[in-house]
Formats: sequence, structure tokens, C-alpha cells
Amino acid sequence: MQSVSVLPLHGGRAPKWLFPRMVKLSKLISEVVIREYGESEFVSRLSNPYWFQALSCAIGYDWHSSGTTTVTMGALKEALNNNSGVFIAGGKGKQGTSTPEQIMQGLKYFSMESKADEYVRMSRMSAKIDSALVYDDIGIYHHTFVFSDKGDWCVVQQAMQNSTDNAIRFQIDSRKIDHSDMTKETNSAVGASSSSQTLDLTFNDNTCIKNDSVAAVNEDINAILNFNAKVYRLPSRHEILENVDLSKRARDTLKYANEMQPEGYEELLSIKGLGRKTLKSLALISSLIYDKEVSYRDPVMYSYNVGGKDGIPYPINLREYDDVIAKMSEIVRASEMNDNESSKALTRLSTDLARQYRLADAK
Repeated sequence: MQSVSVLPLHGGRAPKWLFPRMVKLSKLISEVVIREYGESEFVSRLSNPYWFQALSCAIGYDWHSSGTTTVTMGALKEALNNNSGVFIAGGKGKQGTSTPEQIMQGLKYFSMESKADEYVRMSRMSAKIDSALVYDDIGIYHHTFVFSDKGDWCVVQQAMQNSTDNAIRFQIDSRKIDHSDMTKETNSAVGASSSSQTLDLTFNDNTCIKNDSVAAVNEDINAILNFNAKVYRLPSRHEILENVDLSKRARDTLKYANEMQPEGYEELLSIKGLGRKTLKSLALISSLIYDKEVSYRDPVMYSYNVGGKDGIPYPINLREYDDVIAKMSEIVRASEMNDNESSKALTRLSTDLARQYRLADAK
């Protein structure tokens, strides 16, 4: 299962005085969770947007900024790697691109080298799915792959949406997805609209379009390469014709895909060079070749949203968040924080929950 959170983009870095404290507090909280519930449960909780938000709040970061993701994961990485049964690979920028190498380091530390191919594949696929299949205009700039010595993993990654200047956080729990086909619909928890209708290729209603894309690449490649918009003069399909864009490079990549003869959509997606534009154009052309309707939707309508632009968060499930805050407060009390640290963390959690209720009452 995947969760999606929309966060306002805030520039700058965490203050130098704050980050070391965040590392310390995140370590103390993590130790309590791992001791009481185990490494697997801790990894799973990191994929829960409510729990993640409560954690970032408890350790002292801005309650709804884009830095919530990057700084919290950075603090956890420094606190846990080579020091616990949980390892975090990746991060922001160059750290994200070196995720495969860091996965290998963590697996070696846990003596789990046999998982290398699987984990690297899952890491790469999760990044490509969110950037190529779901949104039209995002670029992932932060990617972390978290795994335990028990074999469970999650992904926490963040992208910039160019049209809104919002950051979008994606969280994936390995225990709640179809490992045989990661391209199946995974978004959960209804949130609010971003007013952005897009061709979401993970949408269950578009399963036939994905199947037809594979069939077209394998069996009707000439129909794709020789596509001529003038042939399809159908008013109801006008928006499809406007969005088909096959450059020479895209056509060359599709020729290569035809030579590869992918067995399924995930295998098609894994072909190097097949990005959002080409996959979208392929889907649209396939819908015309096989006379199928494509389905559009706003992905954020099927997601959890913790914050919105202009400081106005989208609605959240207050009952669930209330429960998460209560449990996080218990964890803080059970940790080895000193009285001052514990008091401040509990105050932040209480303030954040009160803020959510005020916003809910105002709507």
C-alpha cells in the first residue's frame, strides 16, 4: 500500500543546533518502538503518513513543510545505520542516486547479501512508478529505501510538483503491495483534491490500457511507430491526440522494447529510456489501436494529505491521528529523554493535534 502526502515547499536547511538534537531524539524514540514492537513494525510505521508526521513533530521539525521528509529521514539514517536492526539507504540528491550501493552496504552489515537484486529492483521500480506512471510534472529529489534485518522494507521518497510548487511525499510498505506487479494501484486514504486530472497508469481502471501497451509493443510496433494523428479524427478523442508525443528517441526506445518482448507491464517499465512522456503516449496510442477508453483522475483524491499551500492543510482522519499522537506520547514517556526534552516533545505533539482539530472545526 502506498500513501501520498502533499507538503508546501520550504527552502533552507535545518538549523545546525537542531539537527544533532533530532538525531538524538529520533534514536531514543526508535529504540523504544524497536524494543516494544520489533524492527519490522518500526519499518512499517515509517510508511504510515500519520505516524511519520507525529515522529517528525516529536523530534522537533516543522509540522507540515517539505523538510519534514528530508530532515527526519536524515536524522533517522544517522541515528540507526550500523547501530540497530534497521538500515536506511539513500537520501536527497547524490545520496538518493547512490541508493543501490548503500543498500549493498546495509545488506552486508546484516549478512543478507542474497536480497541485493530484489531490493535494488524494488527501490528503482518504486521511484520510476511514482515519477513515470502517476503524475505528469514531478521530479523525485529524495529517495530512501529502509529495511530491517528481518527482511521487511519500506520506501519514503519525495518529489517536486512543478505546476504547484508543492512537495509530494510517497510512502510504500512492503507488507501491503503486490510484489509480483508493483505497477498495480496502491494509493490509499481519501484526502483532498489538487485540481489536477492526470492519466494515472496505476489506476485499476487503466489495467487494460497497460496490458494493451505491452501487446502493442510486442505485436503492433509498426502501428505505434507509424502513428498518424490525422487518421483518428474523433472529437471524443481530441485530448488524446494533443498528448501524443513520440520523438525519434522515443521511437528508438520503443523499437528496442519490441526487441526485448516484455512479458508484463513492470518489465516494460524497467526498460531504460522509457519515461513518462513515452509511456503516456504509448498508452494513448494503444487505446486508439484497441478502441479502449483511458481513465483520468486526480491522484491526490486517493491520497493522504498532511498539508496544503498557504498553510491550510487538507482534511485528515482526526480519529486516527489522535490515536497516533497518543501512542507517540506514550513512546516519548517511555524513552530515555530527559525531563526537559520529554516535556518539549509532548508539548509539540499536543500543539500539533490541537491545530488539526481547530482546522477541522473551521471547515
